[in-house]
Amino acid sequence: MQAYIDQLIEMLQEAQNNRPFPRYLELSEEMEVLRDVIELERSLEEDEVLMETLLGVPQYYFPPENKLSDEQVQQLTIGIIELWKVFNFVPVFREGEFSEREQYAMLVEKWKEYVPDFRGSNSYWNLEMFDYELDWDENEKRYLTDEK
Repeated sequence: MQAYIDQLIEMLQEAQNNRPFPRYLELSEEMEVLRDVIELERSLEEDEVLMETLLGVPQYYFPPENKLSDEQVQQLTIGIIELWKVFNFVPVFREGEFSEREQYAMLVEKWKEYVPDFRGSNSYWNLEMFDYELDWDENEKRYLTDEK
């Protein structure tokens, strides 16, 4: 299985190198300070795409976490997060809420979700990996903070 994991990590690294070229927008000197905002707006106006299509690595390549050793889970998790950073996606986990295996499973699950294509932007898209239902207070009709 380790040979397959090594090959998958190589694919993730290759996908980083194969990221589509950023779009470039010609702006006047006065508008240059607004480049990031304009490019973010432009990115959000476009249709979202499946993450696996954007990243170029199909979801089914990732083995279930119960078939992996702890070290393999860690290797793949790091590889996924590094790939996401190249595409301006940042997974956000609350400290201690999920085990490393659960985090890996959640990252792989996101592969089938639609996301914006941020080519040409320096903006980041935070993908929140929270279990909001744990903090929902039905009586108060709101999410509770850590201070409960």
